[in-house]
Amino acid sequence: MANTKVYDLHNSLDSDTYLDKSERNVQRVSNKLDDYIKEPNEENIHDIRKAIRRLEASYRSLPSKKVRRKQVIREYAEYSKKLFSINSQIRDFDIIGEKLSKVGNPDQQDKLESIKGSLLRQRRTKLKEAISFALELRKLRVPKLAKKIKISNNRSKKRFGKLIGKFGTRIERNLPIVVNDSEKVTELHELRKDCKKLRYLLELLPDSDSKDQTSKMDDYVSKLMGKLESVQDILGIIHDYDTIIAYLRRRKGTGTRSALLNSIILQLNQERRDKYEQFVKFVKDDLSARTTYFFNRTPNIMA
Repeated sequence: MANTKVYDLHNSLDSDTYLDKSERNVQRVSNKLDDYIKEPNEENIHDIRKAIRRLEASYRSLPSKKVRRKQVIREYAEYSKKLFSINSQIRDFDIIGEKLSKVGNPDQQDKLESIKGSLLRQRRTKLKEAISFALELRKLRVPKLAKKIKISNNRSKKRFGKLIGKFGTRIERNLPIVVNDSEKVTELHELRKDCKKLRYLLELLPDSDSKDQTSKMDDYVSKLMGKLESVQDILGIIHDYDTIIAYLRRRKGTGTRSALLNSIILQLNQERRDKYEQFVKFVKDDLSARTTYFFNRTPNIMA
């Protein structure tokens, strides 16, 4: 990654293509919303969250504050973001429940029933809230970006470049911190989110079938997005461990259950350490020892 030529990414942005892709991102949320309301299972929760991430990337990169503040666009983005937040909590309950179902022996599983029952009740409450928000979102008018909005290439490129530089700078700041200290939970979480945000922004760049410099840029961007996704996936698993461990610590109580949860937490901590070592190895082997090179250059190429 450090030896790859850094291309001038923001100059490849085309406002018409950008609006078309953003339009598809809006429509994707609308389509996935119907599936989610009909059957809010794990797969549809995953799909609606992914669709909303793409929508947020499009909304965030709109070049004009006036456009971002348009009621129909702003409300749709805000309701979508709220739905994403609630579903993230539901996903956390699912992750915790799944992990608890796989630890210990049958006798220990019996002692965990009260915690798993509490998780199910909390999940039902949050799911009810999420469906309510989803139905409100369904009532809103779906924004028509490509047909209703006129933006210049220069303004689009400027805004896009500013965001790429912003996320690149934050990744540059947090990556060395996380690599050198496994307990930097906040920085780890922020790094994962920024990798995700940068990746979805890069999806808005136009594709090219030509075999010139532009196609080389496509290849570079594709590889970069793959690296970002790999980092995000590994850090996502570590974040899941942090979520589970934090939840169990709050539920420890005293006596027999406390001892049981302590043993489970010890096991989860070891699994987290193993995954963290995998992350550090990935950074050193796949991103190279000078991994921050790209992120150092990112703000400059957007100037």
